[in-house]
Amino acid sequence: MSGRNYWHVYNHIRRRVMDTGKHPERADLLAEFADLQASVVDEGIAEYEIAFGERKGGGNDAEVAE
Repeated sequence: MSGRNYWHVYNHIRRRVMDTGKHPERADLLAEFADLQASVVDEGIAEYEIAFGERKGGGNDAEVAE
């Protein structure tokens, strides 16, 4: 076990955006966090998107069109 989790992914994204103004690609994050499962990396991405208002919905929080 690596000791890293989705918060490490979240913080990596946050620092990258603060330092460069650009969001890292998912493929880059998967390479950087190769010791984590892809679902954990995706959880970190989702946490960042929720925290910074970039999440468009999906899963159980998606709005249902009528």
